[in-house]
Amino acid sequence: MKYLLFNGYDDLRFLEEAIYDEFLVKVTLCGICTGELMEWYVKSKSPYTPGHEIVGRIIKLPEHIHNFSIGDRVFVHHHGPCMQCIYCKREEYTSCDIWRKNKIYPGGFSEIISVPENIYKTDILKIPDFVSDEDAALIEPLACSVKAIRKLKITYLDKVAVIGLGFMGLLNAKLLKQFGVGKVVGFDFYENRRTLGTNWSGLDEVFHPENFDYKEKFNIVVVGPPSIDAIRFSLKIVDRGGKIILFAPTPPSETLDLDVNYIYFNEISIIPSYSSGPLDTRIALNLIVSGLIRPSELITHRFNFNEIDQAFKTAKKPEAIKVIVKMGGEI
Repeated sequence: MKYLLFNGYDDLRFLEEAIYDEFLVKVTLCGICTGELMEWYVKSKSPYTPGHEIVGRIIKLPEHIHNFSIGDRVFVHHHGPCMQCIYCKREEYTSCDIWRKNKIYPGGFSEIISVPENIYKTDILKIPDFVSDEDAALIEPLACSVKAIRKLKITYLDKVAVIGLGFMGLLNAKLLKQFGVGKVVGFDFYENRRTLGTNWSGLDEVFHPENFDYKEKFNIVVVGPPSIDAIRFSLKIVDRGGKIILFAPTPPSETLDLDVNYIYFNEISIIPSYSSGPLDTRIALNLIVSGLIRPSELITHRFNFNEIDQAFKTAKKPEAIKVIVKMGGEI
């Protein structure tokens, strides 16, 4: 099988390797994640094979597995928890040691992937025939939004600001509206994204951050961009007793000075939300199956696997909301 070896955005190589593991999936589509566009992040992992927004078909599985069959179309999470440790019992799956250590091999940008036991036992889902490959491939990012919103315990009284209206920000905003939040306001520098925020996510208002007068406060602020400036902005607009959700990491070399006195007396909570677990992926699939949300509607660019270099270059442009790569994995 052919797979991508990523050494940097200017050093993408195709390699060939035979793969013989016990549970194999032939990848049909794989999306480019926002995290794979953070240069410091991919540099820290390189050389590696990126890709974890996956749909494919099972081409090999162990004899003792009876809940799947050869040819099943499936979503595959790139990690899977042990379901036995204290973290799993508390449903903090992304803190599980097994979740963090084990993953698909070599990565989603591969014609075939090997799925370890902890994943195929916990977080691989059959896709109904009426759900498109494109929607199925985007279960994982939708699940990340689900996890973040579950952490917030939202009500109709909440007033929410969503900072950043890229793919994940638009998903977050639409889910917040679907979950019944009273008011959701979006912020982004780019007009095309603000327009999508209004027309696709159903935002009540949208602003260019530099045109906001700071007169309105929000008891929930979702920070999408991996930016210290975005977090500083959130601290300016969060209300007393409010919650700030950090949806992406900043580079490890960057730090934020916090006025702890202000945080304390205003009882502001800063809550990170990293990746997703088995409960979140199932909720995400159910949202797609029910027709409440179709993340594929945000796909702006499609490429073949042999065009992966152009796919990454395009994904970095403001006009690109979601880029998806056809891997040619149909059987």
